[in-house]
Amino acid sequence: MGDDKLPRIPSFAELGISEDEIEELEREIADEAAARRQRQGGKRPEAAPKGPSAAPAGSAPAKAAPTAPAEGAPSKRKGAEGQEQRTWGLRRGRKPKPRPPRNPKQARKPRPPREAAKPAADPAASPGSSPAESPGPAAATRPRTAAAPAPWGGARGPATLLFLLVTAWLSSSYRAIPSPVPASAPDSVFSSARAMTHLARIASEARPPGSPNHARTRDYLMGELRALGHTPSVHTATSFQMGSGAAATVRNILARIPGEQPGGPAVLVTAHYDSRDIALGAADDGSGVVAILEAVRALGSRAPLRNDLIVLVTDAEELGLLGARAFVDRHPWLDDVAVFLGIEMRGGGGPSMMFETGADNGWVIEALRRADPYPAANSVSHEIYRRMPNDTDFTPFKEAGKQGLNFAGVGKPHVYHQVYDSPENLSEGTLQHHGEHVLAMVEYFGNADLSDVDAPDVSYIAVPFVGLVTYGPLWVRILGAATVAAWLAAFFVGLKRGSRLTGVLVGLGASAVYILLVWTGADLLIDWRAGAHLELGALHAGSFHSEGWYAATIVGGALALAAAVWGVLRRWFAVAELAVGALLIPVVLAGAATIMFPMGAMNLQWPALGACVGAVAVAGLPRDRRMGPVRWAVVLVAAVPVLVTLTPLTEGVWAAMGIEGAALPLLPALAFLMLLPALDAMREPNAWWAPLAGVAAGGAFLAAAIAAAEPSPDRPAPSTLIYALDRETGFAYWGTDPTRDDSDPGVAWAAAALGPFATSVDPDPLAEFGKGGTNYALAPADAVELAPPTVTVVEDPALPGDVLRIAVTSAIGAERLYFRIPENGPRLVSVNGELLPDGAPNTRLSHWGAPPEGGLILDFIRPPGDDRLNFVLVEHHLRPGELVGGEHFTRPPELAPNVTMLSDRAMIRTVVSIGEADDAGSAGDAGSADDTGSADDAGSEPPPG
Repeated sequence: MGDDKLPRIPSFAELGISEDEIEELEREIADEAAARRQRQGGKRPEAAPKGPSAAPAGSAPAKAAPTAPAEGAPSKRKGAEGQEQRTWGLRRGRKPKPRPPRNPKQARKPRPPREAAKPAADPAASPGSSPAESPGPAAATRPRTAAAPAPWGGARGPATLLFLLVTAWLSSSYRAIPSPVPASAPDSVFSSARAMTHLARIASEARPPGSPNHARTRDYLMGELRALGHTPSVHTATSFQMGSGAAATVRNILARIPGEQPGGPAVLVTAHYDSRDIALGAADDGSGVVAILEAVRALGSRAPLRNDLIVLVTDAEELGLLGARAFVDRHPWLDDVAVFLGIEMRGGGGPSMMFETGADNGWVIEALRRADPYPAANSVSHEIYRRMPNDTDFTPFKEAGKQGLNFAGVGKPHVYHQVYDSPENLSEGTLQHHGEHVLAMVEYFGNADLSDVDAPDVSYIAVPFVGLVTYGPLWVRILGAATVAAWLAAFFVGLKRGSRLTGVLVGLGASAVYILLVWTGADLLIDWRAGAHLELGALHAGSFHSEGWYAATIVGGALALAAAVWGVLRRWFAVAELAVGALLIPVVLAGAATIMFPMGAMNLQWPALGACVGAVAVAGLPRDRRMGPVRWAVVLVAAVPVLVTLTPLTEGVWAAMGIEGAALPLLPALAFLMLLPALDAMREPNAWWAPLAGVAAGGAFLAAAIAAAEPSPDRPAPSTLIYALDRETGFAYWGTDPTRDDSDPGVAWAAAALGPFATSVDPDPLAEFGKGGTNYALAPADAVELAPPTVTVVEDPALPGDVLRIAVTSAIGAERLYFRIPENGPRLVSVNGELLPDGAPNTRLSHWGAPPEGGLILDFIRPPGDDRLNFVLVEHHLRPGELVGGEHFTRPPELAPNVTMLSDRAMIRTVVSIGEADDAGSAGDAGSADDTGSADDAGSEPPPG
């Protein structure tokens, strides 16, 4: 066959194979050859002669051509200072033994010539040699050779970054949020649009207990449940917050939907319909209420449930879980509850996370895994939440030994408890997520055998495109041990393939310094920007309105710093050395979490295991060589568990703990430590583009954060204004925030409308107004004539002789009644017939809610023969515009009430005296509200200052 018939063989370049890939293949072939020779020979090859071969007698020695030393023979090469150095070939896995230096003056006996061993390639010159057979020093210390062109024309570095970004985006907890469903959806489907229709009606005004909208909302929900064919009822009770002196007349809404096997174990679903003070409460917790209402409607179009369903819409959750406690303590249906679902919010959006369970959660978590179509859960939230002082309506049920699942959204935390917690600021996707949880889990529990709903605790985590992954304590311990074993494997494999202990220690020290730098930089950033955010200190969750931009800035800065620090160290150390050293901190943390926080340990175990695989993949890679395609692919795969686990964890920790939480900078710093091999791949086409990319991204995010700091209708600045009237003195006051000066737009707005405010008033004329530790800068106000409260002594022959009972009614419809009772007078013992709990103070009482018909009933124990009773009553009215004129509280759109300063309320103080000597000489049948703020005093000016 002629040459023209032979097929043309393409070149390596045409096949897309780089020189680095060829070198890696040559090294692998050399490794196999060395191993095969050792297996066949069974013993160490003889050393080649140390000197040149003997020449024939009488002849001049010929100049021999240089050859590579034989395998196992000493090779000569020049050191860094020109001195001749000797290194010895190694058997696989055996460390070199240093040889004592030879005295150059010592005579060397000539050896007889012998047959030289087969020459082997010099590892310093051959790019295909393997560290296992290299007679030279460790691969990390080899002399620099000319670098081959970067694969893909240098695009592999940007491709690595793109892969990391896409993986992080796909791993975000926000990917779990379902799309909103329109009102045109089938009746059996949960529709967020239909639920939003209810929300617009109940969240148009604030609805604290005792307010008109609170009563309207209750009537509306009752009507909607009746329209669905159910029979709701109102459970009225007086409930106390232990130890605080707070009480409320609560009105819970209840409906029981019988199943096909009525009267047996039941499923309970709950949310609360009250809002916090003047907040509109669209998200907290109007979203939970309407999610339940729409889910109950959808269930009516599906097959009947096997078990009973109890719908509980609680009251006074914001006052200390008072409605839920009233149900748990007093309602007979509690005994029927086998499992319950709670729906809450701590913000205005984000995924609806299942963040809390009861003890022995294995059964309910398995149910969640099977039934929930959009699971969003991580058992680390349960570990954290049970160590925090926060509570929801879930708490009384959990304390009662009931099993359940608690869901909440924590995104958009700046709207939490704010007047702008409105339907417009609620993410409809979050509402849809709420509804999907309720519908799926109620249907599953409603048809399940509820005779035993407890099982040993399990760890759980939602993985995108996989679902909820669960496993028990045994696997937690196995994975904890595997994490430590994986690091040890990476460490020893690295040493075997040429890593130096010095490089590992440098990696460890650099990682600690890097974490400190990221944490310090984040702290300095927040301190620097704090003064630019007027809302700082006025939010109930988070610090700034637009914290997300700062969180992204911290991540971008952490990336830039990581790429820069490790890029500099790579000039002297191999990537495997640095990666193994940097991994020691995450591995130690994973081991500690396995012991101390087992249910949350997977958040460090999974990333650390993946990172150890990446460290093994780059073991033996010379300092001056790029990784081949196989190593690169393994490094990218090893980065996936790091991002899948830490991306949603970072999002959740930021939303739950705020930008000032120490964990926010720590988590991305740990992530980049575990992504070090991937960061090394980003050094193509050069080492400077990745740090600059991180700086550019962080700078862009910071610019957006700075722009978002300016007050706007979406991000209003706080402003404070209260009205206070003292009926005893006749003086009235306007109050604003004393910690802000006239440059603050909130103070400027108040001062422009009402005149200058005094920053210090001593003594404080509002000391007895029940405002807690809140102080105000004051300005004089007109004393508005308002109807006084009605205080009546109730005569009841059935009462013991030493009991004095009074009925109190606010004529102005105040939501809160604050009582200050002297220590030396009659002692308060019950409210509305309910005895004060043990430890409750009897010198003060704060009552919320509309009292029962006839007024708020208070019972006092009086000394024998003493009918006198004196106390201070302060009415807190949360609709002050109705009393003193709405124009005073009308703000420009870039301002909002400062809820932390109890803004937008009127406080009216009245001194009440009962049983004083009077013309009738009677102390019992009628008390009086002593309105000393008479018409003559109404125009009096308050004291100066």
